[in-house]
Amino acid sequence: MESSDGSCSSQSEFWRDHFARNHAEPDSLPWHDTSALSREERAAIESSIQQFQLGEGSSGERLLKRGDEFARKVRDDAFAPALALFIKEEQRHSRHLFRFMQRERIPAIAHHWVDSVFRRLRVLAGLELSLRVLVTAEIIAVPYYRALGGATKSPLLRAICAQILEDEAAHLRFQASMLARLGATRTRALEWLAFRVHRLFLLGTTCVVWRGHGRVFKAARRSYAGFVKEALAEFDGLERLSGDLRKIARLPSPAIPIGRSARLQPSLSSSRRQPRATGISSRNRAPR
Repeated sequence: MESSDGSCSSQSEFWRDHFARNHAEPDSLPWHDTSALSREERAAIESSIQQFQLGEGSSGERLLKRGDEFARKVRDDAFAPALALFIKEEQRHSRHLFRFMQRERIPAIAHHWVDSVFRRLRVLAGLELSLRVLVTAEIIAVPYYRALGGATKSPLLRAICAQILEDEAAHLRFQASMLARLGATRTRALEWLAFRVHRLFLLGTTCVVWRGHGRVFKAARRSYAGFVKEALAEFDGLERLSGDLRKIARLPSPAIPIGRSARLQPSLSSSRRQPRATGISSRNRAPR
């Protein structure tokens, strides 16, 4: 049976502790704000925010099951708890959006075909493909929440978007570490091919998202070309960081001081409460 080496275990422990700290922090969003959406803002964002609120609320049951199986296989006790806390953080995004929607009397929806397609893909896939589908949604979320925050003057919605963006910056680093670990035993050629196929899937997804959420981007004065550019910048940052971490994962564990190397702990750049976050693109990459 494969065993977890020190570098991988340190990654899991780092992210488990990071998400646990976030979970323990009190909610500091300005729920006291009484501003309401204008008619124009509501028309631009209503159907869009309904779909994203639904997508953020996934239970992640199958992903957790596959993660637990992987954790037992590699004997990493921190892997499954880190994954579970990550999913809880995603669900918190859904709760915050739902609470905002309730204030604005925007009804929640129970089904949407795009969400159903993504969920179906995760059902049919194994752990790595499930993660890649999830990563695609996380990458798309970065330019989307930037646009959503720019499409309204609501201080509360802007604060929700800023917090989600800050969380997503760390989420993408966490997922880069997981993809690096799962791809550590593949040749560089196969890993290059996996990322190229993933990139094509991302580009196809941007077309679908623009069709359903283009009004939000346009309200924020953002173009489709700009949306794709932002999404690809996040993807390229993910690929670079995953490549760096994959090199570490391939090293024999004695070669790395467990828990002491800064390279084992992706930086969150600064304190957790930043006004804006920029994912893992070249503007805010974890140090090598």
